Amino acid sequence: MKPFDVWTLAALVAALALLATLRLSVPGAQRVRRLKLIAHPALLLPLILTVPMTVGLMLAGMVPIAPTAAQAIVTANYGYWAGIAALITVVTAELWLLWTPAIAARGMARNADHPGLGGLPIVNLLFGATILALLWWAWN
Repeated sequence: MKPFDVWTLAALVAALALLATLRLSVPGAQRVRRLKLIAHPALLLPLILTVPMTVGLMLAGMVPIAPTAAQAIVTANYGYWAGIAALITVVTAELWLLWTPAIAARGMARNADHPGLGGLPIVNLLFGATILALLWWAWN
């Protein structure tokens, strides 16, 4: 029997956090009851550590902003499941930089049809793209 690999658990936790992120990222998905079972908001708690850590590793030049490149580098150093965890974590961090905060704010607003909320995704995209451009510059 193979020994327990902690990276398998890390990949599972990262995948569950990605599901919870996708639930927040897709408009109207918060109301779907079946998604509440597999994408509970409590699964967002690991993101308190992983998103800033991932952005910091990108800024330090240790992890590239491309998810597949991050997977390849981490897999070469730490193994298959560590690479999968890195891929999922980079995708989740980029979702939080580019899209999720704006859609979550619009979904949780009392008056979702307020005209001031219409431009929120564009502002979020510009802000996130600027951060990713700076990270790309730091990587290269």
